[in-house]
Formats: sequence, C-alpha cells, structure tokens
Amino acid sequence: MKHQENRIPLYEDRSVSQCIEATFDFMRTNRRVWLRSAFTLLMPVSMLLGLSVFTLSADDLPSGGYILDWLFEWGQTYDLFFKVMVIVGVWMAFVHVYSLLEAYDKHGAALNEFTQRQMLPYYLRNAKYSWWLAIFLSGIAYFMLSSSSVFMSALGLVVLVPLALLPSIAIIERQGDIPAFVKSLRLGFHAWFQLLFTFALTLLFSFLLVSVVTLPSLMLSGWFSTLAYGLERSDGITLILAFGSTALVYLSLFLMVSMILMSCAYQYGTVSERIDDASLESEIEHFEDL
Repeated sequence: MKHQENRIPLYEDRSVSQCIEATFDFMRTNRRVWLRSAFTLLMPVSMLLGLSVFTLSADDLPSGGYILDWLFEWGQTYDLFFKVMVIVGVWMAFVHVYSLLEAYDKHGAALNEFTQRQMLPYYLRNAKYSWWLAIFLSGIAYFMLSSSSVFMSALGLVVLVPLALLPSIAIIERQGDIPAFVKSLRLGFHAWFQLLFTFALTLLFSFLLVSVVTLPSLMLSGWFSTLAYGLERSDGITLILAFGSTALVYLSLFLMVSMILMSCAYQYGTVSERIDDASLESEIEHFEDL
C-alpha cells in the first residue's frame, strides 16, 4: 500500500508546474536506475559525437606520420556521421524515458534496484516502437530551425508543439503511425499553450540542472580543442581530454532531451485524462487482464 500511495501516476489532470514537478519527482525517486540507464543508452552515442574533436582541419596542424593521422583524415567526412548520431541519440533518449515509464508502471514501485539486465527487455521493446519517431521529429525540428522563412518556422512551431504528444501516444498506447499522428494533433491543439509552456519551462530547468556539468565541460572542450591546434597530433593526452569533455557536453544535452520527453509524457497523461478519461480506461484494461 505504501508503494501505491507514493506512486507518480501518469494519467492525472495536472497544471504545467505539476507536470514539471512530476518529472523531477520521477527522476528523484528512480535516480539510480535513471542514471544507470542514461550511461548505458546515451553515453556510447555521446562518446561517438565526442570524436568531433578530430574534425580539426588537417591544414592547421603539423603534418607527419603521427598515430592520429587517420582520425583527422576521417574527420573530414564527419558531417553526415554527426547528423546520424544526433538522430540515434534522440532515439536513445526515447528508449531511456519510455522504458523507465513502462517498467515503473508494471513494477508498481521505485526502480532503483532494477539491474540493466532487467531493463533490457524494455529497451528492446521501446526501441522497436520509437526509431521512426526520432527520425520524423528530428526532421521537423531541423526544418524549423534551418528555415530562413519566418512564416515556415512559425508553421513548424505550430505543428511541432502538438506533436510533442506523438511519442507517448505511439509508444505507450502502441498505436500505428497514422492513428497516433491524428490523435496527437487532436489532443495537442486542445492544450497547445500548456504544452508550449511545459516544454519551455522544462527546457529552462533541465538546462540549469545539467549546466553544472555542461558549462565546465563546454569550456574545457573549447580550450582543449584550441590548444590542440598548437600541438602535434601525437599529443594524445590533450586530444583525449578534449574528447572526454566534449562527450560530457553531448551527454548533458541528451539528458536535457530525456527530461523534456518525460515532461511531455506527463503532459500527455494530463490531456488524456482531461479529454478521454484515460485513467478509467487503463483501470478497465487492467481488470480485463486479471
């Protein structure tokens, strides 16, 4: 009973501040498994993105038979790899958040004692349902940010805000792409401003939270990368330090994405409860399963 009393229900009518509070309550309650899952899923991608330190122009560095020559040569073709890895990182953030939400719902209590082996089936199941979401939503975000037209950027924002509910509908409800897309627009436009404020405030609070790591790492990454221009490429220590600090920056950014996705999931629970009375439907489904 104690576990049930302390649970953080997904389907509950919440205000913007309560959705953000539920997000950070979930992270605090499940902090150990949250961090373990983050390092399992997000750190490998962050390390691959950290290889951007090797994209320094070879023309600006001494030439010769150094052991890192091949990395600098490879760095010239890094741009496409970078974009693919960013999408993979967003995909892993989806897997991170929705695997924890699913496990939490089924376990009925905090997940801190869960091992990564126990989490593996959740990772695999949610990876299968979320890969297309990472590609689709990353494409819309890229279009909105790269468009030189104010009108097209504004149009992208109008559509992107309701689509913040798309991952929750597609993954939690296991709906197909078209039905999930239609439902996200139906629910999303109903709570457009609440979604926008939730997104913006979670972005602000998550930035403040991870800035303890991000800002020092960003400064170190820039300093080490600049220093590398004045050193021979055989100076592996400087490059390793630049690589590590850059990887931490990307890890922090992906953690921010995870926090935003979590707040959007609780916003989905709010809108679903308010419009579709989803908690009652969920209880009926659980009763039928029994």
